[in-house]
Formats: sequence, structure tokens, C-alpha cells
Amino acid sequence: MKLSEYADPALVVTHIEQGDIGAILAQLVAPLVPAGLVVSPDKVVSSLTARESVLSTGIGAGIAVPHAICSALAGPCLIIGISQSGVEFQAIDDQPVNVFFVLLSPPDHAGHHIRMLARIARLAKHPEFVDALRTSSDPHVVVSHIERYEAEHI
Repeated sequence: MKLSEYADPALVVTHIEQGDIGAILAQLVAPLVPAGLVVSPDKVVSSLTARESVLSTGIGAGIAVPHAICSALAGPCLIIGISQSGVEFQAIDDQPVNVFFVLLSPPDHAGHHIRMLARIARLAKHPEFVDALRTSSDPHVVVSHIERYEAEHI
């Protein structure tokens, strides 16, 4: 299983702006509606917000991995968000977040969800991978970078 199998330029948000956590999550899930994956993003934002209230998914080094099991979706979904300047997201290292990997899965894909989280964590350990994403402003470049990096390193 590769992250690139779920990376879709239509689900890459390249200009995440500062706001509270709910507003940032709303920006991240906004492309789900035009992509036809949900009718309303409210349930998805609620699921992600509930997860964030347990413990921040800001894992440090400019990365956050908001994730939730959400019955509003028919299948697993990956959203990638980029903030070149960084936004406050209560990360464990108290540093701004530049790269978001939002993973959403329906309840019947919980095992797959865990494997995808592990895959994201492995990729996030490579600073050069994250740095290249952080400076990307084109969704197609973001997806190409993920594909290329996985082919060369993982």
C-alpha cells in the first residue's frame, strides 16, 4: 500500500490560512464537497475535531496528521494541506505546522486506516520529503513528489 495511491490533486489544499483548529480543519476538508465525496463537510470536521480534542495530531517538525474514522465517507480518503508560512495547530513541539496529511476512513476500513497512518509516519521521518512538500504550491507537484519519493525511498 502506497500513500501515492490515495494522493489526488483535487484533494490537495496549498494555501492553508491561520485560524483556530476548527477553521483549519474546515479548510482542509473543503475539497471533499466538489470532489463528490461528501455532501456536507460538517460531520467530517466534527469527527476530526473530536479526535483533536483527545490529543493534537501535530506530531512535530512542521507536520500534522489529523485523522478520523468517519461514516460520512464510502472509502478511505487522503487530503494533503500545505501552509508555506505555517499555522498554529498545538503541535507537540509548539512549532507551526506546514504540512497536513488528513486521513479519513469509514468504520469498515479501520485496519487499513492504521496501516496508512504508519505509512505517513514513515514518510514524515524524512525531512527532505517534508521540506519539498512545504514549498509546493501546485497540487500536481505535491502528488508527483509523493509518487517519486515513494518510488525512490520506500
